[in-house]
Amino acid sequence: MEPITTHTLNTGFKATLTDWGFSDKLAGYLADFSSLIIILVASILIYYLAKFIINQFLKRLVEKSSSKWDDHLYEQKVFTRLALLLPALALNVSLAPSISKYPEAIKFIELGLHIYMTFIVMSVVVSFLNAVYHIYGDLDMSDSKPIKGYVQIGKIITYLVGGIAMISVLIGQSPLTLLAGLGAMSAVIMLIFKDSILGFVAGVQLSSNKMLQIGDWITMPKFNTDGTVIDISLATVKVRNFDNSVSCIPTYTLVSDSFQNWRSMGEAGGRRMKRSVLIDVGTIRFMDYNMLENLKMKKLMAGEPGAAGENTTNLGLFRIYILNYLRSIPNLNQDASLMVRTLQPTENGLPLELYAFYIPPNWSEFEDFQARLFEHILSVLPEFGLKAFQRPSGRDVQLSSVLPE
Repeated sequence: MEPITTHTLNTGFKATLTDWGFSDKLAGYLADFSSLIIILVASILIYYLAKFIINQFLKRLVEKSSSKWDDHLYEQKVFTRLALLLPALALNVSLAPSISKYPEAIKFIELGLHIYMTFIVMSVVVSFLNAVYHIYGDLDMSDSKPIKGYVQIGKIITYLVGGIAMISVLIGQSPLTLLAGLGAMSAVIMLIFKDSILGFVAGVQLSSNKMLQIGDWITMPKFNTDGTVIDISLATVKVRNFDNSVSCIPTYTLVSDSFQNWRSMGEAGGRRMKRSVLIDVGTIRFMDYNMLENLKMKKLMAGEPGAAGENTTNLGLFRIYILNYLRSIPNLNQDASLMVRTLQPTENGLPLELYAFYIPPNWSEFEDFQARLFEHILSVLPEFGLKAFQRPSGRDVQLSSVLPE
């Protein structure tokens, strides 16, 4: 039995039209046009059949799978865009035999099909790169070593290669000929893609040297930037500032200019607290028995009255109290440096500095803790007979002149 082909169907349909009274020429046109319509409809049906299989059967397999990589391939429409190649392949195989009498039409249709297939291949590669980016994003190392810049470079190369392929098809020249012409225009290409090239190089340096990753808190006064990195791309780094504005910094400036990264603060054991309160030097004196008993009664000092040692001042007692108070706070890292010390006296009094590390290093929580801590310190100072230094204001001068000596 002779196999049924588009050519035999076309010949049979032409003979039928001739039997119905159509002229041989008109019957040939109608038969060729009908064959073309049938092939187009069949190609469209092939696509929708493939799409139905993808959406019904492949989707179920993806949902049942325990791995995530196939979910990303499906969500980025890699399989759906691959299905778009099937109609073009069907047309490319069946068109030439069915309309072989029209070589010029076949030439233009094949030209269009080649451009269409090149475009679909480009879209499939781009979708696959997007899927790779999301698959990598599920890994723990994605924040410390982002690949968005590499994915964008891959897309640029895909578009460049696809564009060269489509132009070579249109002009009927080899892609190597176009590449040779582009080599002569390398200076112009370097100028056009300057930011992309610099961004790519900077991205490699930032990633390989672990200088920056998503989630880092960075400060860059030149760009008025002080916030958290939310995105690292080929050309820009997006930073959400603490006022919720977003700064877009060119990637290569993070290598050419200086910036401050606060990531090591959290890695070191918390957010560092280094703050002092100024003590009025005139209120510092040696302790006495009554002072110790009073502090013990108010549960501000533990142990026997002489436990602090002889010749201890009220400031020394206060330092011991504050150090014990800091050691009782669970949010302070007890394994890191923790001290209460006095600095060089100044004309503004004697600085009493607190040095500790607060965990977790959340900014708002840290500021609230620090405010409550120093409110407590200022309120408990009078119990030790100490006063915080404060420059006299106009009201203080007025009161001193009114009050009797």
